[in-house]
Amino acid sequence: MGLKQAQVLILLLTAASMVAVGMADKKISATQRWNFGFNYTDWFANHRNNNTGSGPNRIIVGGSAKWQFGFNYTDWALKNGPFYLNDALVFKYDPPVDNSSHPHSVVLFTNFWSFLNCDLTRARRVANTTQGGGEGFEFRLKKWQPYYFACGESNGFHCDKGLMKFAVMPLFSRWHGVTEKGLKQAQVLILLLAAACMIAVGMADKNISATQRWNFGFNYTDWFANHRNNNTGSEPNRIIVGGSAKWQFGFNYTDWALKNGPFYLNDTLVFKYDPPVDNSSHPHSVYLFTNFWSFMNCDLTRARQLADPTQGGGEGFEFRLKRWQPYYFACGESTGFHCDKGLMKFAVTPLFRRRHG
Repeated sequence: MGLKQAQVLILLLTAASMVAVGMADKKISATQRWNFGFNYTDWFANHRNNNTGSGPNRIIVGGSAKWQFGFNYTDWALKNGPFYLNDALVFKYDPPVDNSSHPHSVVLFTNFWSFLNCDLTRARRVANTTQGGGEGFEFRLKKWQPYYFACGESNGFHCDKGLMKFAVMPLFSRWHGVTEKGLKQAQVLILLLAAACMIAVGMADKNISATQRWNFGFNYTDWFANHRNNNTGSEPNRIIVGGSAKWQFGFNYTDWALKNGPFYLNDTLVFKYDPPVDNSSHPHSVYLFTNFWSFMNCDLTRARQLADPTQGGGEGFEFRLKRWQPYYFACGESTGFHCDKGLMKFAVTPLFRRRHG
């Protein structure tokens, strides 16, 4: 379990950090952006000042779709952020009218791992099934912390299969000189850092004692860096992307990748899909995005085709994870429609081989 969490941390750090801070503020010059020797930690910390000149917003969760089964709220949150401290999220949904109704509610998870697995065991209900009518249920983002929302009905089925879950990390009010695109990227970074790092490193290795886990004064950066050693005694794996679902429209591959990780260097991902047989077929392919922002927006402009619609048959198309870097995969058909609406995209950052203990 610790390794799953560590993979989430590494993926989110590498996927988001390279696009966020360096583009978030115009005051960083082109020569400073991601150059060795520039203190990004101090720069970012010193810019966490609250500009009270911008008032809080009232945001309808899901926009015109409101709060309903089958709408991708994780995607909505990323595309419609950033959100700010004291903004109000409004959940609108119809109260049940009879026993045939499918009610909704709003719960708040206590941690990232419960959110990822839609585990409602310790989740806190913040709105019941009757509170979404009229003007809707309002939740104000009062604290600088990650918030993990979901629908709590049907024992997590609405959260998991209905995609009724999302996370936000409110920013301080808008900074002067910061671009809107940079703020979107910065919000992604802050959310992913806060959501993942507190559960990942402290559980990834049994060699950290219980008294050391997330205690002030223990150097987690040095500990993590010094443990990046590759144990070649473990053989690479051959993984069918999507498992029995293979590579198809409508399957949530981001969720699959998080639940079926971690993946390791030199593992092989296998994309299996049927080649087109006639003009009525709906072909698939495999593309690799060059950066996180293109991946998030399914922007194929600079994406590289790895496999065309004919290469997924038989044993499938194989891709080996040779480098320690984030990989952003998607189906490239229908000008990004399969990637966006069909959920045919996922990202992985391979870990070094499992260590003894």
